[in-house]
Amino acid sequence: MSIYYEVKPEDSDFYTIGIDVTHRCNMNCKNCYSPERLVEDFKKNDLISVFNNLKKRTEIRFTGGEPTLRQDLPELIMAAKKAKHRVAIMTNGIKLSDLEYCKNLYDAGLRFVCISLNGADDDRIYTLIDNQKCAFKKMTALDNCIKTGFFININLIVVKGINEHCVSRIIDIVKRYNIKCTIRFRNIGQIGNHMKQENYTFQELLDLIPNLLNIQKPNYQAYHKVNGHDEDHNVLFPLSNEPSNKIWIKITDWAPVNSNIPDPGSKRRGRLTQNLMIAPFFENVELNGY
Repeated sequence: MSIYYEVKPEDSDFYTIGIDVTHRCNMNCKNCYSPERLVEDFKKNDLISVFNNLKKRTEIRFTGGEPTLRQDLPELIMAAKKAKHRVAIMTNGIKLSDLEYCKNLYDAGLRFVCISLNGADDDRIYTLIDNQKCAFKKMTALDNCIKTGFFININLIVVKGINEHCVSRIIDIVKRYNIKCTIRFRNIGQIGNHMKQENYTFQELLDLIPNLLNIQKPNYQAYHKVNGHDEDHNVLFPLSNEPSNKIWIKITDWAPVNSNIPDPGSKRRGRLTQNLMIAPFFENVELNGY
């Protein structure tokens, strides 16, 4: 059983801290763990104080909502970098379809982008899962991120009977660019807004993904470590064992059998609370309902 707690930023031991810099969003996806849109944005100076008070170098993940809707996002990136932290954004990618905007974020110090591509390049799938025809903007955003020089993580929710073909499709798309990339496949989380349908279990995903990619099923016991933390709900392994391999596959369980939330009791991932404390990420999401 996970226990909820909060600590001051200077007492945080989390490797990663997620910060919902805004709860506003320019999409209305069917699967969203944080669907509340009326929560007030953190003040810029409060966030800068948090960056400065963290006692160790931390991975700051700007998320939301959609973090690119913050007009001062470049300033926040610069402030976090000035405080010696690693910085990433978790984004739907819509605004990154503007190459100049990508360059602005890069110039501010951003190097790591996690982008959601549930439909790969298939508009029909985005309509079914994310309520929007956005394949062109998503693919343009991916292209822009690569041109800009970001390291990219791709997130894809595998929805039973709908987008299994996108698993191999997104691999094919990334291979064309010949870049280093991590692609994460996960099931539907059962928090916030989510599609009410039969869901893949973690074990089913562990069996399904190698089959869809036509690769040998790896020895998963050897691949549970993420950022130095052993996590039973994650596996991270190379697409191939060839020296030239640049693609890593991550399979994540967002619908554990014995918990209402993904990643219960995580020591790796925290979240900035509305009172500027740090709490375990999904325990805070569950407590607030967003």
